[in-house]
Amino acid sequence: MAEDIEIEIFGQVFRIASGDASEDYIQRLASYVDERMKSIAQTTKSVSFNRMAVLTALNIADDLLKLQDRYESASRVLADKTDDLLVLLDQHVGEPEPSD
Repeated sequence: MAEDIEIEIFGQVFRIASGDASEDYIQRLASYVDERMKSIAQTTKSVSFNRMAVLTALNIADDLLKLQDRYESASRVLADKTDDLLVLLDQHVGEPEPSD
């Protein structure tokens, strides 16, 4: 059963349902968002909570998309290298071992 968990983000307290996540995990998420909002607040003149929340969401989404792009690129490189290794293995399967 989902519990209500109290979190604080940018000086505001929220009660949210935890779903399947642990309270520790939810608190880690809230802490991350809080830190990001405070960081953005230091670099912008906006004081509106809603504006700060939107800017923070955009910054976190930007980070996520960049990580997804890097992951996809690394996955393609890994797949290409795996294919190259399989070709090399196929070329050498069945070749006699060198005699001593």
